[in-house]
Amino acid sequence: MSNKVISKLLNTNELNVPFLMWSMLFAIFINILSNILSYYVGNLQGLLVIVFSILCLILVSVAFERRSERKLRKLIDSSVESRKLRGEYKGLIAFVSDNKEKRQGKSAYLEKSKKDILSYKETSNVESIAGIRGIGQTFRALDYHIKTGKLRHCWLIYSDQSGVNVDIIKSFFEIVTGSAIKPNFVKIEYPNESKHVKEIIDEIYKDLPADLKETDVIADITAGNKPMTAAMVLSCLNSDRNIEYIEQSEKNELIEVHISPKFTGIEL
Repeated sequence: MSNKVISKLLNTNELNVPFLMWSMLFAIFINILSNILSYYVGNLQGLLVIVFSILCLILVSVAFERRSERKLRKLIDSSVESRKLRGEYKGLIAFVSDNKEKRQGKSAYLEKSKKDILSYKETSNVESIAGIRGIGQTFRALDYHIKTGKLRHCWLIYSDQSGVNVDIIKSFFEIVTGSAIKPNFVKIEYPNESKHVKEIIDEIYKDLPADLKETDVIADITAGNKPMTAAMVLSCLNSDRNIEYIEQSEKNELIEVHISPKFTGIEL
């Protein structure tokens, strides 16, 4: 018998009303049984039968507790997997980071970025656009998924602080894919409130196109601020939702990670 189960059974600080009711009924039953046994088989034999019955009750209680713990362990999958992304996904959810470019310089910055995108289209070298401030890592993710030939849908979550980066990404899709892939730009009003951002992400998953399942979509947590990243992780604590990020190293590899714990049948 595990210490955890014993401590739970003997814990007098927790008031368990059903347990108390059953204990009272059991005490009455034992009293009646002892009187009957004393009359027919004697005090000693009757005591042995009662002790045996109490032990059986304890064993049944322990078995019930262990069964409940096994059910909980099945509910929570504590496995963790992290590996280089090799899968092909039809859908991608990503953040558009803030852009600090001053208003008067945005037009020139947009034109320069378009030239970098044209260079990328000609060479297919992601380094041509990886240096664009704030969204270079997002372009690395888009580069991978577009080159698989499977990407059909893309949701880009942005805020007012994203600024010209939204226009740059729009230009990227127009120039590189010929508008074959039309991104969905989803605005968040409160980028520093994880609850708000998570609700937006959950809505994306709930309203997926008919040709997509949750397993066909991957969420990228590289860009965005910390509350936004936390929101994406919380939204993806579902067994059918996958997460990726760009490794912060010289390799800049795309890493797929199945975050633990995974919850099944629980609405977070």
